[in-house]
Amino acid sequence: MAHRPGLARASRAAMVVAIAVVGAALVFVVWSMNRAVRAASNTTVRGEASTAFAAVRARVASAPDDERAARLAEALATQASAGLVYVAETDPDGRIVAEAGEPGATPAQLAAWIATAESGVPREQDGRARVVYKGRPRAPGEPPPRFTVIELVPRAAAELRDTARWLLVLGGVAAATLLGLSIVLVQWSLRREQAVRAAEQARHLATLGQMSAVLAHEIRNPLASLKGNAQLLAGALPEGEKARAKAERVVGEATRLEHLTNDLLEFARAGQLELADVDPVALVREATDAIAPDRVDLDVAAAPRSWRLDAARLRQVALNLLENAVEMSEGRIDVALARAGGALVLTVRDRGPGIAEADLPHVFEPFFTRRTRGTGLGLAVCRRLVELHGGTIAAGNAPDGGAVFRVELPHLPRR
Repeated sequence: MAHRPGLARASRAAMVVAIAVVGAALVFVVWSMNRAVRAASNTTVRGEASTAFAAVRARVASAPDDERAARLAEALATQASAGLVYVAETDPDGRIVAEAGEPGATPAQLAAWIATAESGVPREQDGRARVVYKGRPRAPGEPPPRFTVIELVPRAAAELRDTARWLLVLGGVAAATLLGLSIVLVQWSLRREQAVRAAEQARHLATLGQMSAVLAHEIRNPLASLKGNAQLLAGALPEGEKARAKAERVVGEATRLEHLTNDLLEFARAGQLELADVDPVALVREATDAIAPDRVDLDVAAAPRSWRLDAARLRQVALNLLENAVEMSEGRIDVALARAGGALVLTVRDRGPGIAEADLPHVFEPFFTRRTRGTGLGLAVCRRLVELHGGTIAAGNAPDGGAVFRVELPHLPRR
């Protein structure tokens, strides 16, 4: 079945959106639960404090002043299992009248807090909850009201908050897992799409290669006969005659067809690379000397002196790129060869009109050309030879004009 990249992209987008929605919903639910649990824990603290206060008041409500400290101690003992650790009675100015247990603050700190604290509202600090219950103001002449201060360790509320924290952590981990899963799935989908596209391209190129080889072989012999006879005819005719000019034109067209058949055979040629440690600088110099030695500015300062590759095929790549640059530009041609990271990089840049943006995705396709006399196979051959090395070739435009071709060949290990 034909691969449809638009459908694949839509499927990936739908998958990412679905996972993102599920992850966001999970985070929202966990966050909402965390808020609800924390609100419940605050209510629980108030309830624990209110229960402890009721027990204290039941003990000291009718006790005389000289027995109130003992009654507070009794209340503390009975409520210790519920988390009560300190209880005190103070006057409205915060001075302690009676107390039992160990306070979590100094008398001065306690008095300052009582002055601003709201009656019955817990304040949590250092694992304790402190609450003051303020008595109602009394009529003139009556003794001032007593305030009751309670400090307790809110165990139930702490357990609820621990649960809320764990829920938040688990929700975050689950959301992160979903995000990671979406990334993995998208990467897998992209790799699969690339693999399918590469397989389709390989099948397409194999079919083209077989067809090209058959056509080239069928055309080559009669073409050689046509060219040879036309050359003989042109040589037998006097200079300046129209018949000789026509014969020479036949020779020229036959030569062009011969180049086409050679390109077809080169495109169809595959098989194992003949790898050896060669000097890439020497190969590129040979190519520049063969094409346009007086127009090429060659930079090989950063080039390695040895690289494992197929010398004949790299030379063919350089020749094709240089021929293309010479035909597209009358100016200088920049050729650079260097080692970048773990790759051998060959760059060829001309001073021509550059490549149209619409043509960039197609420049390496077989039979694609904008030149009136081009075969559209030169760059396709380059890509095939580079990919046989496990490398890449890319086309682009220089910022100040002209086309740029970049070839990257990895360092192939010995087998």
